[in-house]
Amino acid sequence: MMPMKYTVLVTIISLVVTLVFGARVGMMRAKFNIEAPSLTGSSEFERAFRIHMNTVEQLVLFIPVLWLSTSVLGDLLAAGIGSVWVVGRVIYADAYLRNPASRRPGMIITLMSTGLLMLATLWGIFSDVLGLGNGSMSFSSVYFWGVWG
Repeated sequence: MMPMKYTVLVTIISLVVTLVFGARVGMMRAKFNIEAPSLTGSSEFERAFRIHMNTVEQLVLFIPVLWLSTSVLGDLLAAGIGSVWVVGRVIYADAYLRNPASRRPGMIITLMSTGLLMLATLWGIFSDVLGLGNGSMSFSSVYFWGVWG
């Protein structure tokens, strides 16, 4: 049985979404005859490019914190929060393509899910270092045997 199978699945899906966004940039280059390395041309191309680049920028934070958070939250909960990140990226991309000013909800969903994973990881580290847990960095041990126990 594969350990962390849900986190693996969310990781793969997030990478596929990023690849799809990148492929869209390539299709827009062809559609509007925008030769590399040019980054300007059609506003539709520029929006597709920014969607892809912003997703890559966010992915650099998301993937490590997703995997680090599994030691605190466990596979299923970390992957569940990670799947919210993926949904946020899709909402962001759809909104940005239609009207760049409407991208905020998708961005907020993305940042909140990354932030939640980061906070959970930091909580696990600090509670373990301070001896608030029972030797394990799991959320349940921190919650039940740590500060509130």
